[in-house]
Amino acid sequence: MMIYKKAPLPFRGQKTGWFEEFKTMLETFPDCTTIIDVFGGSGLLAHQARRLRPDARVVWNDFDNYRERLLRIPETNELKRDIFALLSGIRHEKKIPPETITSIKQILRNHVKKFGYLDCITVSTWILFSGNYFKTWEEFEKEEKGFWLRLISSAPYLIPDTYLNGLIVVREDWRVFFTDPVYDTDRTLFLLDPPYFFTDGYSYEGAMTYQDQSDLLTLMGSRNYCYFTNSNSALVFHIKEFEGARQVVKKRGGVSYAQKRLDEFMIYRHIKMNQKEKELEAACTRYARERGWLSIKLENTGHTGIPDRLYLKDGKAIFVEFKTPGSGRLSVFQSHWLERLNCERFTARTIWTMEEFKELIK
Repeated sequence: MMIYKKAPLPFRGQKTGWFEEFKTMLETFPDCTTIIDVFGGSGLLAHQARRLRPDARVVWNDFDNYRERLLRIPETNELKRDIFALLSGIRHEKKIPPETITSIKQILRNHVKKFGYLDCITVSTWILFSGNYFKTWEEFEKEEKGFWLRLISSAPYLIPDTYLNGLIVVREDWRVFFTDPVYDTDRTLFLLDPPYFFTDGYSYEGAMTYQDQSDLLTLMGSRNYCYFTNSNSALVFHIKEFEGARQVVKKRGGVSYAQKRLDEFMIYRHIKMNQKEKELEAACTRYARERGWLSIKLENTGHTGIPDRLYLKDGKAIFVEFKTPGSGRLSVFQSHWLERLNCERFTARTIWTMEEFKELIK
């Protein structure tokens, strides 16, 4: 079955560049039977989770009412065709002439009158300057000068017939999922891509405050989660406080309003697996220290994926990445670091059992 790597309609903040990392993350939660896309958005994460983990029940919280936008695609395509015909002679990223603006407003006015609906976010990507969005038809009506030709073509949007297949679609406040005992289980995985508290909340009507974000971090404390953020959010400074987070994936990707590249983060934790890894790491470290090895915990180094510990003795240096016995998997970044360290002629290994560790440092 087809897996979408991009949402069918425009949506700011969809995780289009995270597919491979997201796939790797899901593989580390083999025992989770329920996956909840808490902040919903375009439903892209929920869609991918359902396709990649058909064994799990996937809940999509469609708080932004994205599903209605999908159902209205035929209407939006009709509008796109009419507006494209007006803009065909205007160069990309150029201001739209006043007389054309008047004609566009009339087309929008007629569309709203005919259907009682306007996909404002999609229309914004056609005729507003990059990153700007209007939420209502009235905002388009009042705007006088700020129309620019953006991303519009003659091609209609495809009808995503299978995009929502298999999803349980709800529309609730995000706190519901943390208070409902149905979801309070170690077999539930929470996908968390919240709107950053500093934004205008153009699509998420319940735009989060700093207190909301703080509450969310507290609620995450005892649950399995996969959390997305970036360096433009003040919450990024709390990354080190994600208790027990075993994986912090960092990459350069997003673009801010000032067109500056941002660091993006995907942070995830598996309660059971992390506990087993911690127990294995603690037992191996005790064993090594009893035999005269110096043990250094490698954390907050700024290098995503670097091994868990460094063991030193008699001129030897051994890097160790601990994994859950029988089921732990290496991330792309962890594999990269192990390969790089071995290429530099250090000893770098993945350890799943105490027996393997004893053999390594004997």
